[in-house]
Amino acid sequence: MKHYLGWQTNLVVFVLITVLVGSYFLRQNQQASRELEMHSRDYSEILAAVVDLTIRNGLLSESALEETVAGSLENSARFIHYLDSIEPFLSVELTAYAAKSGLAGVRIVQGGSTTGVSGPAGWLSDRECGESSGLKRMETEKIYLYSFIPDENVSESPLVGCVLVGLSSREIDAIVDKISVERLLGILEDLHDIAYVRFLSDGQNMDQELLNAQLIHNENIRETAVSIGDRQLIVALKMDRFGKRRIQMQKEFLIFICFLILFGGFSSWWLYWVQRQRLQQVREFERKMARQNEDAALGRAAATITHELRNPLNAIGMGLQRMQIEAEDLDPDHHKLLASMRNAVDRTNTIITRLNQYIHSFAITSQAVNLPSLLRQGVTLYQEQCRKQKIEVEVELDCDQDFSIPGDRVLLEQLFENLLKNSVEAQADGGFIRIVMKRLEKSCCVEIENGGFTLSPEESRLLFEPYFTRKSKGTGLGLVISKKIVLAHKGKLEWQGDFSGKRIKFLITLPLEIS
Repeated sequence: MKHYLGWQTNLVVFVLITVLVGSYFLRQNQQASRELEMHSRDYSEILAAVVDLTIRNGLLSESALEETVAGSLENSARFIHYLDSIEPFLSVELTAYAAKSGLAGVRIVQGGSTTGVSGPAGWLSDRECGESSGLKRMETEKIYLYSFIPDENVSESPLVGCVLVGLSSREIDAIVDKISVERLLGILEDLHDIAYVRFLSDGQNMDQELLNAQLIHNENIRETAVSIGDRQLIVALKMDRFGKRRIQMQKEFLIFICFLILFGGFSSWWLYWVQRQRLQQVREFERKMARQNEDAALGRAAATITHELRNPLNAIGMGLQRMQIEAEDLDPDHHKLLASMRNAVDRTNTIITRLNQYIHSFAITSQAVNLPSLLRQGVTLYQEQCRKQKIEVEVELDCDQDFSIPGDRVLLEQLFENLLKNSVEAQADGGFIRIVMKRLEKSCCVEIENGGFTLSPEESRLLFEPYFTRKSKGTGLGLVISKKIVLAHKGKLEWQGDFSGKRIKFLITLPLEIS
């Protein structure tokens, strides 16, 4: 478990960082929402103050305008009354005076009746005098009408009942409209981030809890209700910019979280892979050390075996050979027994020789070796056995007959003999052997393919392991020694297995120059 503590710790750290970042983002999102609510309240209160001030200014302005109009029309009415007392006006004269003075019309009503003089002619012909002097707005005619009733004690013309002077209200209405609350609300609605500003219509009431800048949430807007006197102002702010910013924050958060997850996963996987590699290297090193210790022990044992057994075996072999030659009175069964004993001695010598070859490194005696001739020599050696076992042999040489490579001829002969021998022994019931030689740019490749491959995928992993064999009389060192020979020549020995077709191909790559 301690071997994997590093990547697990790294993964836990990144998970904690992801959780902390997520918590921080949620906190920032909540804080932004609270700041938005505060901003909405402050903004709405400012707008409410502006609207309230505009209402007061509008009312004052309207009152001041009416007082100004009333004073101007009163002066005009007094002046007309004065002139009429000197010489009564005709309708044409009143019309000219009204046009020159910018008045809508003038009417002089005789006292005690509705008859009088109007300019223009017929202007307010049915209008009677009021009870007192004063200004009155006539919505239908769009005029301000001032009724002037002279004081009977000071009036110089007792025939005059009243003087009616009218002024068009259109220009004044335009001025009032410019400073009206409705115009201000329209201007405010055109401002950035404001959806609309309005007063609650008559008959609408809001709960007291919504007063004092309470927020009303909606999908795209956020409304604020503010109390202005006995009326309620609704300010609706657009949430588009805040929504876009929140979406942007969410995207940035998701991107960052994905980056953390990917980086954390990748770094944890990388640490896990590095630790596995290191563990594999340690195990490989331990295997090599164990192999070296085993080889060293085996080398000492082999040296002892070679020294202690080879001479007696040679003596036994020579004695058996002499008995075969000199013993004339032996029957055929005894001759067969002597031959079997000599074969056993030879096989024992072969085992000792291969054991020495496996343990000791090869000393290469480099010379020019004719590779096509060497391959044909090996094929000729097993030609008769292949004919008996019905094994078809096919040789393809993609090079000249005198093509040579640097190497040790004896060791290369042993290499190809081992591989051909395995091919023949694997196909006791017939098969094929295909030998292909290809010349490459800086090397040559020899392919030896044969049938009779019956190993399973699990067993095939031990193909180049020492002492692994499926033969009853094999030592399990042939392929290992062959690989040592190829490596001694700075080459490569590889294999490709077709488990379904029961075929195996060995690929021997030998360099054209040995450095």
